[in-house]
Amino acid sequence: MGGYAAPMFGRRVPPHIVFAFSALLAVVCAALALLAVRSHAWVWVAVGAVLAVWFAVDAVRSYGWAQNKKVLDAEKAARNAQNHSKR
Repeated sequence: MGGYAAPMFGRRVPPHIVFAFSALLAVVCAALALLAVRSHAWVWVAVGAVLAVWFAVDAVRSYGWAQNKKVLDAEKAARNAQNHSKR
């Protein structure tokens, strides 16, 4: 996706925002799953665990997008500096 998350409301969400919210939601879902374990609500344990894994994977992906964007921006800056020095 070119270093950015999917469009939301017509705008692209920066990867660091996606990372922060995904990581937060993964922790919240995992905590809720642990609470469900204590109350023996196994369906909610499964739902919470699946959502925690889903958001954790999303956080890892968005972190990768952010790192890729940094590399691409650095390469672009290097190319621009090289082009300006040749003039």
